[in-house]
Amino acid sequence: MTIPYLIKKIIRLTHLISAKLFIFLVILLTLSFGTAIYTNCRLYTSHFQKIIVGNAVKISNIIKRATYHSMLTNRREDLTNDIINIVQEEGIEGIRIYNKKGRVSFSDNLTELDHVVDKKAEQCYVCHAEEPAMGILATNKERIRIWESPQGYRLLGLINPIENEPECSNADCHAHSPDIKLLGLLDVKLSLEKVDQGIAETRKRMVINSIIFALMTALLKGASIFKMIHQPIKKLLRGTEEVASLNLNYKVNINSRDELGVLADSFNNMTGELKSSSVKLRKTQASLILSEKMASLGKLSAMVAHEINNPLSGILSYAKLSLKYLRKGKVNAEVLEVVSENLRIIGNEAKMCGEIVKNLLLFSKKTPELFKSESLNRIINTSINVIKHSAEMNNLELAKKLDQGDDSIQCEPGVLQQVLIALIVNAIEALSQNGKITISTDYHTYKNRVQVIIEDNGKGIPKDILPHIFEPFFSTKESEKSTGLGLSVVYGIIKQHGGTIEVSSKENEGAKFTITLPRTQGVDQKNNKRGEQG
Repeated sequence: MTIPYLIKKIIRLTHLISAKLFIFLVILLTLSFGTAIYTNCRLYTSHFQKIIVGNAVKISNIIKRATYHSMLTNRREDLTNDIINIVQEEGIEGIRIYNKKGRVSFSDNLTELDHVVDKKAEQCYVCHAEEPAMGILATNKERIRIWESPQGYRLLGLINPIENEPECSNADCHAHSPDIKLLGLLDVKLSLEKVDQGIAETRKRMVINSIIFALMTALLKGASIFKMIHQPIKKLLRGTEEVASLNLNYKVNINSRDELGVLADSFNNMTGELKSSSVKLRKTQASLILSEKMASLGKLSAMVAHEINNPLSGILSYAKLSLKYLRKGKVNAEVLEVVSENLRIIGNEAKMCGEIVKNLLLFSKKTPELFKSESLNRIINTSINVIKHSAEMNNLELAKKLDQGDDSIQCEPGVLQQVLIALIVNAIEALSQNGKITISTDYHTYKNRVQVIIEDNGKGIPKDILPHIFEPFFSTKESEKSTGLGLSVVYGIIKQHGGTIEVSSKENEGAKFTITLPRTQGVDQKNNKRGEQG
């Protein structure tokens, strides 16, 4: 299986209604779950950050309380040791205590002691973005700062003001004036590495779970679409194909009460009605074909009656003449020669009458024939023999140009002969005296087909009538006895033989009928014949 074939297969699948619906569902699920995932991740991250900030404030307050006594009693060494010990805890990156002038009074990093911090540094910028400084920060949001460490993970810094409390201003060791509000700042740096890893892992799990859930939902919905929509539609399509192939016994089996189930019931009812109508139509068609055949037989009988009268008159005349010679009583060599010639003429005329009657009986034969191998030239010659005297009586030229070669075809000879006679009779009726009808064949242009062409130089077929001549009950003849079935029956017979019939004509320039037939009988024609005989 090649890649282009797979691409074509996929393109064909995308044309299916069920595939379009499934694709739309997948897109809708993707957008819905994508939006939900994005929103939930943002809400989760925001909520988690609020918890982190709250915990950071608690940690800062705990550190502040833990070092409060050492700061109050000015036990600097104990305070430094407390800070160093606290920094050993996981997640705490550093602790500093600044005095109000920005000097580092205490730190876990002893090298920073007594250093004055740049007011533009990240821990000072919040208060000193504008001068004079903002003073004591009122909200946690103002005290928080987040930045990236040199190692690549995020850090959270929290500024906690050390305010001047009554115990501080009353202490003996380093009393502060009660007017001073801010004694210094506690700066705590916390690592967000573990927190960010946890958030990323949770976000990843949320995305994976959502994708799995979306895929499961899409597969379940896809299975529902396949069962509830694709399969019923496929069954309906198969039903239309079967009906198009004239299989009216086919039933669409959809056991549901939705619109597709109702449609299947309607389809089955329709095929049932079509089957009943088809049976009636076949019976009607058979009756009409028989009527048309009998009408054609009547028309031919009238023509044949005129044709037989001529040779019969000759037979009667030559018989009387021969009898006259014999009654003279004197039979010599001369009389015998004359009587012999008369008998020869009588024999020829009688043979002619026999051929006409034989072909007429063949034409009117009602027993069904099976397809068999037959010479098309022989069928054409037999058809011409039936009708040639009628053409001669109307002073019409009946010419034939039969191709030489393999003229063997699978057909019903008698039925095909009826077609040719019907077309020749139509041509005779369309011609005036001195007209010409030409029957020709072509056995070489097509390998597996043969052609028979019947054309005349008569008045032709009007342009507005030409598209309708093969329609049942359509006729341009003024006779009330004409049913208009002639050419429609011809069309049906040719179609049953697996062939085609085409007509071309211009007014006052004649008409041309071209019949194309397969050399061998197709499987469809064989099956149709078996069905008709069964």
